[in-house]
Amino acid sequence: MDISNYLSLGSLIVAFLALGFSIFADRRSKKLDLQIKENQLNKEKREEENQKKADIEVNIVETPQGNMLRFYNKGFAEARNICISIPSDSENLINLMMDESFLPYPKLLAKQKFDIQYLDYSSKAHQTISITWDDEFGKRRMKEIILDF
Repeated sequence: MDISNYLSLGSLIVAFLALGFSIFADRRSKKLDLQIKENQLNKEKREEENQKKADIEVNIVETPQGNMLRFYNKGFAEARNICISIPSDSENLINLMMDESFLPYPKLLAKQKFDIQYLDYSSKAHQTISITWDDEFGKRRMKEIILDF
């Protein structure tokens, strides 16, 4: 066997190694590409769901007219039939200054708000406010928020 046969055998071995490496790299590349596409689809699905969700929150706002509970929709969809309750106020020591027909609040668009004036005769430092609403994502969605009075 002369030197050219050894060179041919060496180049054949290098070619097979390169082929094996390229097959391995191609499989890995396809697997990564599939994971990226799945992540992208999941992200788009979450964004679509978020577009259907309203997210109602409440804060206490001090105004010259008195203390207010400010309810606002920080979600992307409109909220309908908004109801509130204060389950931690079993003795009714927090008076909401509103007409009985005010709730359920019919519709709150994204980024809109409404205020309810209140008087607090309670000695509790924290109160739980329960908010329920309907939106495109579902009916009777609920959130409980703890406020410091």
